[in-house]
Amino acid sequence: MWELSVAAALGCALVLLVLSLVVRQLLKQRRPAGFPPGPAGLPLIGNIHALAAEQPHVYMRKQSQLHGQIFSLDLGGISAIVLNGYDAIKECLVHQSEVFADRPSLPLFKKMTKMGGLLNSKYGRGWTEHRKLAVNSFRIFGYGQKSFEHKISEECMIFLDAIDTYKGKPFDLKHLITNAVSNITNLILFGERFTYEDIEFQHMIEIFSENIELAASAAVFLYNAFPLIGILPFGKHQQLFKNAAEVYDFLNDLIERVSENRKSQSPRHFVDAYLDEMDRSKNDPESTYSTENLIFSVGELIIAGTETTTNVLRWAVLFMALYPNIQGRRHCLGEQLARMEMYLFFTSLLQRFHLHFPHNLIPDLKPRLGMTLQPQPYLICAERR
Repeated sequence: MWELSVAAALGCALVLLVLSLVVRQLLKQRRPAGFPPGPAGLPLIGNIHALAAEQPHVYMRKQSQLHGQIFSLDLGGISAIVLNGYDAIKECLVHQSEVFADRPSLPLFKKMTKMGGLLNSKYGRGWTEHRKLAVNSFRIFGYGQKSFEHKISEECMIFLDAIDTYKGKPFDLKHLITNAVSNITNLILFGERFTYEDIEFQHMIEIFSENIELAASAAVFLYNAFPLIGILPFGKHQQLFKNAAEVYDFLNDLIERVSENRKSQSPRHFVDAYLDEMDRSKNDPESTYSTENLIFSVGELIIAGTETTTNVLRWAVLFMALYPNIQGRRHCLGEQLARMEMYLFFTSLLQRFHLHFPHNLIPDLKPRLGMTLQPQPYLICAERR
């Protein structure tokens, strides 16, 4: 009898605990007074189900038509405000940039980078120091060098020669473009490029791409809303964490290798410059420079320097093949802007090849969500002109 009473008491306590957590979650989901309007959500999960049901950018465009340029979403108790429209975004990112410069302390960011690094760091000394170092490094080791345009042109030629090996047969351009574009960033970060046959680097790029898609999935939204999900040994969030650990190990080994012959205060690339800053601030207890933050920063800069440009070029190639009447070998009137990486890659591609789809097979134009909207995988034929 006594054992039954204890079991009943424990059962009641568990029920009360669950109920209190549910009530707490429902209270978190109440839209505060003066908060932007938005669609009604389901209890506990809010609008996450709607984002998973259709492409998030399509869903949010519909909500903008209903609620205006500024509206709110409930991501499982996490209140999010969505800006849709040039004026609203400019007001936020330009006119009130400091107000909106911070990052939310989401469970995903805490787990992945401990709110450190560059892109996901909290607004403050750490973010300011890392951003300044990154901007200076991209100027000193990149576009600020007179020879850097030539380095981009060299990568373009290697890229075109790799396409030539397919002899006009169908192939997926994604991996070649990703490798070529990332190599421009690699020159700044590490002072070297990777061959397109480098299996380890290829694998790392694939993991980066997978994680970008995983981070935008409904499953990860649920993890941010209910971090206790993290105790489950399966799920997309666990795959994301496994990938990240593998990438960090690779980057750590790479950083050690490219800094082997480093001369203090004579940096050859971003990694050297970062290590110089670590040396200067080693007696500063408030310093945010660390080996861990270096790894996070390098990984984020690779993603930022690769993902957007790669996807723009993939979309551009897709539409050039879709509308072949607008291709031609003519030189662009904006040739003085040849310093721009995207311009060099795209014009070089069009000047050497005629692009078309195999057997007039038109690819799916419905985009996939990642850091940006990317095209679905497609095959392209590149025939020498």
